[in-house]
Parts: sequence; structure tokens; C-alpha cells
Amino acid sequence: MDVFREVPGRIGLPYMWQATVDRDPPGPAALLVAGGGLGLRGIDLLDHEGKVAVIGRDGRYRMLLHGGAESSAGEDVQLSPDGRYVADALGDGWLETTDLTDGSHRAYDGPPDGGGGLPVTWAPDGRSIVALDNRYEPVLGRDADGQDIYSIRLVLLDLDSGATRVLAEERSDRWPVRTASLAAFTPDGARLLTTVGDTVSLRDRTGRALWSRRLGPRRVLAGSGAVSPDGARVATVELDGCRTGCSAGELGARTWRFGWLDTATGRDTTGPALPPVRGQAVRALGWRTGTDLVALRYEPNPQDGMDTVEWNDTGWWETGHVQLLALRPDGGTELLLDPPAEVCALDVPRDLLAAGRFGGPAVRARPFPARPIIVLAAVPFLLPLGVVALVLLLWRGHRRRGPVAVPAPVPHWQLPVGSVPPPRRTPPDPPWPSAETGPTGGTGPSAGTGSSVGSGPSAGAGPGGG
Repeated sequence: MDVFREVPGRIGLPYMWQATVDRDPPGPAALLVAGGGLGLRGIDLLDHEGKVAVIGRDGRYRMLLHGGAESSAGEDVQLSPDGRYVADALGDGWLETTDLTDGSHRAYDGPPDGGGGLPVTWAPDGRSIVALDNRYEPVLGRDADGQDIYSIRLVLLDLDSGATRVLAEERSDRWPVRTASLAAFTPDGARLLTTVGDTVSLRDRTGRALWSRRLGPRRVLAGSGAVSPDGARVATVELDGCRTGCSAGELGARTWRFGWLDTATGRDTTGPALPPVRGQAVRALGWRTGTDLVALRYEPNPQDGMDTVEWNDTGWWETGHVQLLALRPDGGTELLLDPPAEVCALDVPRDLLAAGRFGGPAVRARPFPARPIIVLAAVPFLLPLGVVALVLLLWRGHRRRGPVAVPAPVPHWQLPVGSVPPPRRTPPDPPWPSAETGPTGGTGPSAGTGSSVGSGPSAGAGPGGG
């Protein structure tokens, strides 16, 4: 059941052991979140390297796990317009959808000669999706940077039947493609804008181009929400700043200025005076209450610049942080959500966005229910507690035993006859005089033999001793 019915105004990070969508489905999502930290990126040997948090409309945080692949919300993983489904290219099949109400999955095979799919944008009714098909064979050549060139195609997938139709094709290296600018549907879903190289085209659902025009290397389609609510105009953004070989500082100093194309003809036209956005990149998601453009502002990863040719200005590795903004036609900017510093990607369901349902109550992750990995996460905390508990048990055991009792000595008069009495504690008495020894133990006159012993008055025979 929807409790908040709004995009929260403040969010936290999930726990490392947060329960999954498969185990405890949260229902339709209010937000999709990806980034770094243990909650949003694990270690494959112990956890899952790719994690995306689904924040349900009841406030529950539940995880989508993609082992071995850093997952970017709004790029690799995208919400359907009603927030019920998630599409990704990281599961089984060419493309996969997950039902957030019951955790079930459905895999799609894609074109017969397809490679790997990547979601680009959902149709407004949620029954079809445009995906990027990456064909890594055959290699068609090499570009100026020495990268392999493949056939890259935009494919329309019907989610009810599984049927596919190729809309556009490009010979290119996959990595320089700016995924945020690949396609955008008109509000009725009957037509869509596509980008191939620096050329933007309006097409019907069969892939037939109604018009095409080149925008040049600095101007691109603003994003999947670029078409105005009335379908009359298409928003573009033009880069003012560093374009190639940029440092992180130069990427952060970029400015993106909005322009407009006439949907019917492709010619430049006038439109709302939206404020420019400063940052590594900007991505249009849709229109709030038909007037304000809701967009993501991307900040660069401070540790990296454009170090490699495999670079996408809205990618997981390239982004350090992201903010959700509302750009007003009067030139004002409103900060809708500034997530924790670890968050580098967001996605918002179109139904909440169009209704302007932002600023809902803050929601924090709860630790339970948990995945079994909680045991591993608890070890660093339980080990010191275990040592302390062992010390306390030993100390309490010592107190119970007290001092060791020593038995009292048995009096010698209680010992059996013939046993040796215990040693005396006082020195023995001196020897007494005897007939053989004098007072000093010698044999002199005072201790000699003769009449003085045997016949004297005190010892002789007489009336008393006769």
C-alpha cells in the first residue's frame, strides 16, 4: 500500500545486508538509488558488486543485486512510468524486467542477431521500451582512438509480445555514446526522438524518420524527458566548457544551456527561459505539473577526469554525486533532493514526477529483514564483545572459587603410634646432667666417680637407704 505517495525529501543509505526485492517486494517505487559505500556497492566474493536500492512508496528499502557489474539507476536500471517495474540488462536474457510488487522476473530475447541490451527510455504507457543493442561481433574497424567499431542499434521492444523492431543503427564504439541523450518519446507515445552520432531524428514506431538534423558536437538531446508536455517542443542542452581531455575541475566547471527544437519540423524555436545548469552533465527526466523541467545534475568523480576514451558523462564511474532539480520557466532553480554523498545515480517514476509529488517525509532504511550476509557484517562488532565476555566469565569464576583452603596440622597426639611427629616450632630443651655427664657434659672432679658418689652421706647406705 502506498503510504507516502511522494518522492521523499530526504533519504539515507541502505544497510549492507538489506533485504532484496525477491525476498520482500516493496511495491511500486518512489525512487531508485545507486552509488558507492557498502550499502550500494559490495565485494563480489562476499556480496554483490552491483547494487541498486528501491525505495518503495511505503518507505521500505529493498535491493536489486547485480553481481560483477556496477549498476547505475536511470542508466543500466530504469523505472517504468508507474514505478511498478524495473528494466535492466544485467540479468538473464537480452533485457529483463522485474515486478516490484511480487519480485517476479521476465527475460526478453531481443533481436535474433542481437548482442546485449541496455534500457534507454520507457514509452509513456509502460508497455514498450527503447533499448540500445550492443553487437560486439563483427568488428567493423577501428576509430581514431584505436577502439573497435561495432554496429550499435536502437531497438523498440514490445513488453507484451516480446517483439522487437530496429529503429536506428550507428557504426560506432559503444563507449563514447552519451546514453542520456539517445531517445525521448512524445507524450502520446506515437513518435520518438532518437540520436545517432550528432544527428537527432523524429521517428514513428516503425523507425521511419520524419525529419533529421545535425546538432554538432556540443549540443545534444536534453534527456528522455526532453519533449514538452504539449508535445510541441524538444529541449536540447549545449555545452559551454571543456569537451575532451578534461580534468575533474574542468568537468565540474562546465555549464549547460537550454535550447529548443520544433517537434514538427526540427527547426530551432523559442521556449521557456530555463536556467543554465553548472556541472559535469545534466539530464532531463520530465515535466512537473506541466511547467517545470525536472532534471538531474551530475558532479564529477573528484578522483578522475577524462582519463580514458571509455567515458560517459552520466556513467557510474564518471560521476561523484548527483542532485535532483526543478528548473522553472522564470529562471529559478529548486533543489528537490540532495541525497547522501555516496549516491551518484537516481531515477524517479514519471507518475510522481508529472504530478509534482516531491518533498515527502524523510525515509530511513530499517535493518530488518536482513540477508544472511548480516552474520559476516556483524563479525567485527561481535569479536570484541566475545573477548570482553570471556574475560568477565573468567573473572567471575575466580571470585566464586576464592582462596584455596589449607588443612590445619594434625596434633601429634592424634597421629598413629610409630608415625613421626611434626617438626617442633621451638628449639629443643638443653640436655640434663646425668651420672656419666656433668653439668657441662665433661668427666672432671665434679662429675667423677668415687666415694663422693657411692659412699657419701647423701648417697651412702644408712638408715634410709639400707
